[in-house]
Amino acid sequence: MKCKARLCAIIVIALATFVLPKIGAIEASEDVVAVAASIHEVALELATAFKEARLGQAPQVVSGASGKLAAQIIAGAPFGLFLSASPEWTEKLQKDGFLYDIAPMAKAPAVVWWPKGEAISLETLRGEKIRIAIADPAAAPFGKAAGEYLASIGLYDTLMKEGRLIVMGSVEQAMLAATSGGADMAMVSLSLAIKANEGSYVKLPIAPLENSGGLVKSRATENITEFWRYIRSEAAAPVWEKWGFEPVRDN
Repeated sequence: MKCKARLCAIIVIALATFVLPKIGAIEASEDVVAVAASIHEVALELATAFKEARLGQAPQVVSGASGKLAAQIIAGAPFGLFLSASPEWTEKLQKDGFLYDIAPMAKAPAVVWWPKGEAISLETLRGEKIRIAIADPAAAPFGKAAGEYLASIGLYDTLMKEGRLIVMGSVEQAMLAATSGGADMAMVSLSLAIKANEGSYVKLPIAPLENSGGLVKSRATENITEFWRYIRSEAAAPVWEKWGFEPVRDN
């Protein structure tokens, strides 16, 4: 199937940038946290804060769409902790015997973002030539939420039919499409809009997504268990809030 050269280039860059490290490369570390793409930046900062507070060693962080990470855990990937963008995947893995001690961490609003400095509104979505990037609804909770919202306002089918809905592997990749010109805007997590530090965004009028995590059986070490406890503590709350999340305190 042919595609425009610019969009193809974006897809190639996305795959090269966000593909997970090779399993052989991360087996050297006992403590690896698999995080939803929307949680990537906050997880990196929490790992650093955990180490600086002398509570333990900072775990390695890898990111991707929640559903794809869940599939890798089932396949035996060496992840000790899984942080999902929704309870759907943690509950499934717990039911299937892969996770334990699952709990909510924070709630995350969804937004529509574009790189322009001028204000964006929900009506901007209805522009006749507007191309919108979202994460894969089958694997990424934010992609699913975006697709459902577009369907609720009668845009999803039109965008698909006209080739104006750009479906990427994760919210990070959707954001990359919008920043690189493969799409005009992206429907992503608030954390990614904050990370961009440019452009403008508007929150979607939907309930914030509830992030959920859990320890991986036979993979979770004492250090990573302490890290899991730390990121749900009052001490970690300011980091979550910095990235636009509504933290769940668990002292």
